[in-house]
Amino acid sequence: MKKITILLVLFFGFHAVVFSQERETASPVYIDSASAVPSSAMSKRKLIQPEKEFKIYNPRNRGINKIVPGKGLPKIKTEAVQQKMGEIPVKAPNFTFEAVSTQATPTDPTGAAGPNHYVNGWNSAFSIFDKSGNQIMQPASLASIGGEFTNETLGDPIILYDEFADRFIISQFSDTPESFLIAVSQGPDPINDGWYTYRFTTNGVLPDYPKISVWGDGYYITTNKNSRTAATSQVIYALERDQMLIGETAQIMSFPLPGIETNGFYSPAGFSGIGQELPPRGNSPIVYLQDDSWAGVNEDHLKLWLINVDWNNPSNSTISESQELGAADGVSPFLATFDGGSFSNLSQPGSDTPEIDVLQATMMYMTTYRKFPNYNAVVMNFVVDVDPSAAEHAGIRWYELRQQNDGGPWSVFQEGTYAPDNSDRFSGSIGMDKEGNIALGYTVLNDNPQNPVFPSLRYTGRYRNDEPGIMTIEEQSIIEGESPNPNSRYGDYAHLSVDAADGLTFWHNGEYFVGQERKNHVGVFKIAPDFDNDLGIVSLISPEDSSLGANEEITIRIRNYGRNAQSNFEVSYSIDGGPEVTETFEESIAATSSAEFTFSENADLSEVGRTYEFIFSTNLEADENEENDTLLTSVRNLPPNDVGVTSIDAPRTGENFSSSEEITISIENFGGEPQQDIPVFYQIGNNTPVREVFNGNLPVGGLEVYTFNETSDISPSGTYRITGGTRLENDFEPNNDTTVRSVANLDCIPEGSDCSFGDGIFFFELENVLNERIPCGNGYADFIGLSANLDRSQSEFTVSVQSLFGDLTDTDAERFSMWIDLNDDAVFGDDERLITSEIIPTAGEWHSTNFSIPGDASLGQHLLRIRAGDVDFEGDLNNPCEVMDYGTTHDYSVNITDSTLDIEDFILNEAELVVVSEENKQFRIVMETDYEETLRITVHNILGQKMLENQVENSGSGYVYELDMSYATRGVYLVRMGTREVGKVKRFIVE
Repeated sequence: MKKITILLVLFFGFHAVVFSQERETASPVYIDSASAVPSSAMSKRKLIQPEKEFKIYNPRNRGINKIVPGKGLPKIKTEAVQQKMGEIPVKAPNFTFEAVSTQATPTDPTGAAGPNHYVNGWNSAFSIFDKSGNQIMQPASLASIGGEFTNETLGDPIILYDEFADRFIISQFSDTPESFLIAVSQGPDPINDGWYTYRFTTNGVLPDYPKISVWGDGYYITTNKNSRTAATSQVIYALERDQMLIGETAQIMSFPLPGIETNGFYSPAGFSGIGQELPPRGNSPIVYLQDDSWAGVNEDHLKLWLINVDWNNPSNSTISESQELGAADGVSPFLATFDGGSFSNLSQPGSDTPEIDVLQATMMYMTTYRKFPNYNAVVMNFVVDVDPSAAEHAGIRWYELRQQNDGGPWSVFQEGTYAPDNSDRFSGSIGMDKEGNIALGYTVLNDNPQNPVFPSLRYTGRYRNDEPGIMTIEEQSIIEGESPNPNSRYGDYAHLSVDAADGLTFWHNGEYFVGQERKNHVGVFKIAPDFDNDLGIVSLISPEDSSLGANEEITIRIRNYGRNAQSNFEVSYSIDGGPEVTETFEESIAATSSAEFTFSENADLSEVGRTYEFIFSTNLEADENEENDTLLTSVRNLPPNDVGVTSIDAPRTGENFSSSEEITISIENFGGEPQQDIPVFYQIGNNTPVREVFNGNLPVGGLEVYTFNETSDISPSGTYRITGGTRLENDFEPNNDTTVRSVANLDCIPEGSDCSFGDGIFFFELENVLNERIPCGNGYADFIGLSANLDRSQSEFTVSVQSLFGDLTDTDAERFSMWIDLNDDAVFGDDERLITSEIIPTAGEWHSTNFSIPGDASLGQHLLRIRAGDVDFEGDLNNPCEVMDYGTTHDYSVNITDSTLDIEDFILNEAELVVVSEENKQFRIVMETDYEETLRITVHNILGQKMLENQVENSGSGYVYELDMSYATRGVYLVRMGTREVGKVKRFIVE
């Protein structure tokens, strides 16, 4: 039986919030206890194999959002964003290894390193590795732990190493009844020492998205529960750690978060102690972000609570609001909400791929706490939109808070927002080693077709004494993804832990993709120095690529990677293999610090267009590591005048184009001098070019987006070839002046079919086009950029396909049909259907069939549509516009090149959507219908940016939503109400 999961998640937004100045205190809302059930050593029991089939785990819950579009700061990118990659080179990971390959969705990667083992977990299984990355216990279901874990595989696991007790902790939740399952190893050996297992019931509430932390008086678990009543209902749990470590009956108590504001899904965090000294008992901190784009929050801030448990008299326990760290405390404005709270946020390479959940509104796991001789420190991170004025761009906001003494107030020691280029970075996990160095692991994603990055795992970091707020270490790769995520669910988290054995080595575990397989990969690395004496060249500071002269000053950055200060050593450079210039650095560079050095001898770099190759080196007599002594880099003398168009950004292929579509291009300065008043043009097909002038200033290396004043009529259905370019006088390189893009105005796009069970086409071959391992996505894929050459003089052509579901011996039969739009009206008519309901006999094997085209078929460009699916369910395979329950629809080209397809499909139902304008930019959105289920409402601005997402309930006679646009700027907006497949769209104006 196939399971259908339908989520409506189409929302882009800015949101709003406020908090009370009165400090509130609350008591436990639930108290209980649980007895330990011992479980024998893993080595003495038969392990249960983990589930291998595709399975979606625990859809993330969230309540109704109340959002005021346009409210909240910042409105534009701020100076708090780190926009340049760290330049301190470090060694690549010590080693990496694959932790698991699975189809669990999402995988929930987690793991921790003990003295001799790395215990790895995912939904809902685990395995054990030695400290060299060799698997020493095969993957096993979490049910293999036995005791209270017997027959339990609901998931959301967390694996933690409590180094103060030398014990591994494994947790997951259960719904039989609603409870936490906790396993505590009876020693540091997870294979041979046995376990104590506990079932802590949670008073009939399933504790969604649990994260466990260690404090002096307990284990604390934060959850995403009761989002509408989080200030009064149980969301934080304390477990009696002392009793659990000895296998005795242990208590549990749960707390609300008084004074909290939430925005649907949310995830606070508990401070989790690591290191040699256990955190003090009492005043256990809980932290959560409060975004002023949420209703109820006036200023972006970090909010802290303190929990004090009394295990002897649990009713005396309390949780209290403690601190709100805002702008005056060093917290810069942030926008931490994407798409109005939706779980589909970040675009992947390829127009057919689903958007990935950015894991917003979450203090990412872990929030690690360390005691140092003169202070206590904690590090944390969450995802933010680094530029609210443009397309969503995910970066990582991170903090180090410090406390001068136990129980004292916390302050912001440093903050940063890591977004060093135009790639998205999210799903972060941060940690601090025993020397105070910070490491940050995360996922990188970029949908740019010129530089695509599938979900990949990387890390950066900083040394304790580096410039505050900057991740100074050059980004390093753990594993580069090979495929897009076939599902919008991602993560739901990553897990970076610090090795308990040395306190210096980091282990980062995250998710990436190869085909349909979701994989977890672990990267093991260290930031702390390996040597006492280690000196090297970091970077060439100046000159940079620009227009250069005959007397250029040469300045470099030198790094002391070692533990000893260094001075009076030689540095040198040579250009293009020429004579070496050697001088002496006479000042002192402290351990793990950097310094600049300018050579007294300048260089002749005056040849225009030439690239000069530099070799820099240090010569420290006692240097213990020669790998970083030398730097090879280059500088180009750029021609003064060189600009071009790098992309055509609008319009995108879609439906219902108008007679006045805007044309938008990106202009880049490749030259060595700033440019202004740049002549630009666009041309539709062979029509007369539209010529205008870009009057803005374009600095060296600058990139600007320009929308032409004159629009274009592309309302007739069909395909359009758009050329955009520049005509700068005395331009040095004409080859980069122009770019071309083809877009189509189509009749229909049947998005929304389920292909997660392998229905549809995953391999396609026609003449010169071979498309393999096609991602599932949302059931529709755009491959218009792939063009098959068909010669109409041939009598027949052969098309070959593979499906991953169905068999002639099965009742579920896969079939496919194919059309070519021969009259180019963007409608696939019955007379253009060339293959009808052809059976695909065997799953996973090529099936070929022949077809013919008319001998008088029009020459030139045409669209090809191919559909496949299980015809035993809803949806007509031979109707090219109808959404199938199970299957895929793909579009290709014949006799056309350089096309892409990015479709927005609004399917309207028969109900009428009415927008009533009231005073002070207030609007009432009304839809009268007999439909009774919960609907979704979204608001977009005219640029397509999502301003709001919300749920709407039927009030009895229809759906009514009060929309506050008082913070929105003047302009035209779109409101949509409906389900994912069916909805109504209306334009309205904010004056």
